[in-house]
Amino acid sequence: MREGYVYSHGGNATYESGNESILDLSANINPLGMPDGVKSAIIRDIQNCGRYPDSFSGKLREKIALFENVTPDWVFCSNGASDIIFRLPRAVQAKKIMIAAPTFSDYERSASSYGSKIIRYQLFEADGFSLDDDFVESVKNAKPDLVYVCNPNNPTGRLMESYLIGKLLDCCLEMGAWVAVDECFLDFSEKACDYTSKVFFGNHPNLIVIKAFTKLFAMPGIRLGYALCADEALMGRLYLHGAEWSVSNLAQVAGMAALEGAGDYIRQTVQYVSAERTVMEKTLAHLGYKVFKSAANYTFIKSPYPSDLREGLDAKGIRIRSCGNYHGLDNRYYRTAVSTRKNNEMFLAAVKEITN
Repeated sequence: MREGYVYSHGGNATYESGNESILDLSANINPLGMPDGVKSAIIRDIQNCGRYPDSFSGKLREKIALFENVTPDWVFCSNGASDIIFRLPRAVQAKKIMIAAPTFSDYERSASSYGSKIIRYQLFEADGFSLDDDFVESVKNAKPDLVYVCNPNNPTGRLMESYLIGKLLDCCLEMGAWVAVDECFLDFSEKACDYTSKVFFGNHPNLIVIKAFTKLFAMPGIRLGYALCADEALMGRLYLHGAEWSVSNLAQVAGMAALEGAGDYIRQTVQYVSAERTVMEKTLAHLGYKVFKSAANYTFIKSPYPSDLREGLDAKGIRIRSCGNYHGLDNRYYRTAVSTRKNNEMFLAAVKEITN
């Protein structure tokens, strides 16, 4: 482990344990797997790896623009969503960054890397870890330069109401602040169209929507994410504050292949994940765990038992995400991916054994 760096993400079980067969439910990857055509597109394009990639991902941006119903000039492609998150504080010169905690750790890590002051708005279990109008009032008082919103939130799976995002955007536009809405898990939700922040682009050039191919298209090893924003000057600064050629040739063709027939793929994903998540939530609740209703492809629970659930599952070759290192949470909270039917049944059977 490098000095000064604490790794806090899920999805690292195989490398940490040295066990290739471990069932890793600590990362929330689409259980349907990569869309048809991605692998063959990569194989076909290997012959082009002898040349530099298109720095501006022109063809891929056109595909994403069609998929998201925006202009290609509003699309910025990068090496996963995390790369965008780390570019943003520099691109907007954010002296103060506000987040709602608990949430994805890279928002704080990116703020720390730039030297920004971090302001946390604490979410509480008593409120279901939900945001309300008080959050907007707190933003007004804190006057940050950049606000990160994870929708649905990681690890809680809770959605932020669209009207509240509108109020937040109005407030920040008046202050000259930016709002970055991370929608990397939103397309797993049955109500994605009702909650996306893209509807606010017309009157809010201070809005940045962050998305990725990682979770939705089951491509974490390919590293591909993108940002949407109507402020083209900001897009230019995103290119400036990061390495050149951040999206490889293979990632670009993989992204274009994934978007072919994406509508049907996403509909099948939502249907599958929703059904499996419901079974998992009901079973976990029956076993005595407190289950927080999630709109994403993971469940978020609180254990009433003294034993460490992650350690117990590790002994059975299953890894889940302990949430003890999220601000405001402790080792009683866990997040686990909604995986395939077989994997979900293995997980639930193991939890029953540990619980009983």
